[in-house]
Amino acid sequence: MFSLAVIDPRVKVVVLFLFSWGIALSPDFSTALSYLPFVCLSLVAAKGRILKLLKLLFVANTFLLFLVVTMVFTYESPRTVKVGALSLSVDGLVYGLLLLLKSSLILLLTASFLSTSSAFTVFHALHHLRLPANLCQILFFTYRYVHTVKEEYETMVKAAKCRGFRPENSVRTYRTFANIVANLLVKSYKRADRVYKAMLCRGFRGTFPVYHHFSLKREDIIFVVSSLFYFTAVVLWKF
Repeated sequence: MFSLAVIDPRVKVVVLFLFSWGIALSPDFSTALSYLPFVCLSLVAAKGRILKLLKLLFVANTFLLFLVVTMVFTYESPRTVKVGALSLSVDGLVYGLLLLLKSSLILLLTASFLSTSSAFTVFHALHHLRLPANLCQILFFTYRYVHTVKEEYETMVKAAKCRGFRPENSVRTYRTFANIVANLLVKSYKRADRVYKAMLCRGFRGTFPVYHHFSLKREDIIFVVSSLFYFTAVVLWKF
């Protein structure tokens, strides 16, 4: 059975960008839904990650629903429904749901594509696609150390609670969290400086040596051709 894990990361990044661009520019529900079969096939090809990806979608949509509700109350349109002192925009609801649909499709497609490759291979692929080297390194180090910063923050919060701190709506709470964030920034800067000096001691000169380089295979070519055929079919169908 076909698996996205065997596809060249460069190919996945290019196809992901193409389809994300097409979904984002979809003007209506029918166009956006025309990409749904491709997204579903990508989820199946992710192999074993469907449940995890759907959980990720559920978490993301809890935030997007607030955006939909906001558009219902704030979007100006001639079609409105009066509910007491409130004016509910029908067009705002339609555009909000369309945005929710497109965001969900792009999120699922991105997660299914990138979850089948390691973070390092994805950044390596971005470098091969001529993304600026400094930007690739910033993305890599952000991914590498964001979990470390999160763990440091949780440790500082636990230490404050062990000293009797209880979060509440008060000036003392705000001052405590401000001190935690300030200390977190100072510790992050010092850690970054130590890591950078350690890398220099190991011969770092602005680039990472890579021993495995990409090469296009038959599966990659078949995947690219199939994806381009599907994308072209959707575009021609709408025009």
